[in-house]
Amino acid sequence: MDQFKFLILSIEDGVGIIQLNHPEKRNALGWELHDEIIRALALWVEDDKVAAVLFVGNEEYFCSGWALDILKGTDKGGNERTKFVDLAYKLMITIYDYRKPTVAAVAGTAPGYGMDLANMCDVTVASENARFGSTQVKYAMNGFYFGMVRKIGPQKARRMLFTGDPISAQEAYRVGLVDELAPVGKVRDTALRLAKHIAEAGPEMTTVLKEVALRANNMDHVGATAYELRVTADLVQRSQFTRMIHEGVERMKNKKSRATERLKL
Repeated sequence: MDQFKFLILSIEDGVGIIQLNHPEKRNALGWELHDEIIRALALWVEDDKVAAVLFVGNEEYFCSGWALDILKGTDKGGNERTKFVDLAYKLMITIYDYRKPTVAAVAGTAPGYGMDLANMCDVTVASENARFGSTQVKYAMNGFYFGMVRKIGPQKARRMLFTGDPISAQEAYRVGLVDELAPVGKVRDTALRLAKHIAEAGPEMTTVLKEVALRANNMDHVGATAYELRVTADLVQRSQFTRMIHEGVERMKNKKSRATERLKL
């Protein structure tokens, strides 16, 4: 595996774990961290040992946004900002379009681009001490509206975009920015458990489901229904379906249906 200076990479039960590890800058996204995340994702995009990817910082903070030296123009000079924006675009599209499901585990304050990084992921788990804010407007910049609106709808997204004011983890959960809350000190464990649940289906299945999530969302109801039925027709021809439907029938006979596993009452 490639060497990384600001990331700690590992694989656990089908989950590729990307831990941001630049404590001197509280995991702020500068040149190196952008590049390393892109390279790390490329390692696993075709790796059958990885069915889902988890992004995590630590139990105190996730990511503090864009590196200040970039914004101030003191890192490689102000004329490099355009190149940096191009690099940021590459990172964002890489995560948005990643062919496997992605989960973000957020603790502490996730301001601006730190929140945006979580919003690029498919699912976000937050510690109860987390705070989210589209804070760029407070520095005469724009937050990334698309990442917010696809999760929480236009009215709340516009309020966050226009004001830059932070919201609590509980409010983020209420409006749908966050999928699950974790006790303080347990965000990594909680998010990893969820990522493992996703990865149980295996990389072949998670890749298909991620493709459906990416494409069907941008279709009208007729096109989406036709597309998803074609996906179904393809999946039932695969050996994984034959094996899993047989296993499922046997489990139902023993009153242990997988459909009700982990049911929250």
